[in-house]
Amino acid sequence: MSFQVLRIEHYTKGELYGIGGETERTRDEQPNQDIDKERTPLNYYYKKSDGGLYAEWKKIMNNLGATFKDNKKMTAFEGMVITSDREFFEKQLGFVRGEPINSKVKAFFDAAYKSVLREIGYHGTDANILSAVVHLDETTPHLQLYFIPLVDESKRKVYKRDADGKVVKVEVLKNDKITLCPIQAKDENGKGLFERVKLEHPNVCASDFWEQRGGKNAFGELQDRFYEDVSVWYGLGRGEKGSDKKHRTKAQWEREKLEEENAALEKQNKEQQDQITKNNAYLAEIRQAAEDAMSGKKAGLFGKDKQIEGLTLKVKELNKVIESRNRDNELIHNDLRKTEQERDKYKPDADSYNFIRKNAPAALEDAYQQAVNNLRNGRNGSRNSLGNGNRGGWNSR
Repeated sequence: MSFQVLRIEHYTKGELYGIGGETERTRDEQPNQDIDKERTPLNYYYKKSDGGLYAEWKKIMNNLGATFKDNKKMTAFEGMVITSDREFFEKQLGFVRGEPINSKVKAFFDAAYKSVLREIGYHGTDANILSAVVHLDETTPHLQLYFIPLVDESKRKVYKRDADGKVVKVEVLKNDKITLCPIQAKDENGKGLFERVKLEHPNVCASDFWEQRGGKNAFGELQDRFYEDVSVWYGLGRGEKGSDKKHRTKAQWEREKLEEENAALEKQNKEQQDQITKNNAYLAEIRQAAEDAMSGKKAGLFGKDKQIEGLTLKVKELNKVIESRNRDNELIHNDLRKTEQERDKYKPDADSYNFIRKNAPAALEDAYQQAVNNLRNGRNGSRNSLGNGNRGGWNSR
């Protein structure tokens, strides 16, 4: 049985560049070797960013007048991947690699996109969607979507007040200084009280965003609603409920799927090999019995030639299956090797990028905007610098 796959990942503002280049295929060299560039034009968009995810992020923030606590650790946007396994798309929906999206595959992703917009869209619209695309140029079709977690209200502490309505404060020692701090009000069970406060402007806050959708149960409830909205109509399983497994990135999920497929193929290989061994042993036994009958050693063993012929054909068929499985195994092993090689190849660039993002995020934004301006002005972009002055070059992730 095939199962629904719905994954969510959190990202910081500094990751807008690399994510955008990957999802909208604007990078000259993609670290994901599973991408077939010849099939990239077949990718199907629900929403494409205007000039890249960073530019789209700023545009949405300006259009909605949204606020954001800008620091390198805060979640600035989130990503979602919706898919299933290859068997579901190929056998049930008739997907053929290298061909445009067919009506059944499109209907599935249309329903999926409509469902998640109700869940994470700003007031049910795509106003907070950075990019949403169905990738048909990889091994398995999938909807890859990025959005800004915007909220119109926030959870705030309720503070204890005295008879005159003034907030009660207590003296607290902080950094060798006495500071007056307000005391949070508590309920009858001793738990701190909170209230929802309407915000003047939308705010980017992943914690409030998911707290309003169920808190710690938000992701499980999202999975349940998606199953009821979409998956159940396509015969997909819901998957394990109440799982404490951590969310995986798209790359991690793809690698795990390859490893699962490889393990399944190896298991099938072993079963086929065991069956061939048993068939060969039985075939040898029948042949010996036939030879004994022909020589007159035993009676009543004639007519074994048909059994021999049938088993011989069966062994040949099983050998063909083994050969096919071995070819599949080799392809999967090659994919795994490519994944590991590409990971090692791009690790230095990734380390450099993360170092700059951590220690000089503003300079990173300046460098990106300078590169965009160079391209727009028709320059060759050969001079790369971080901000003003000579601070050294940087290779993009």
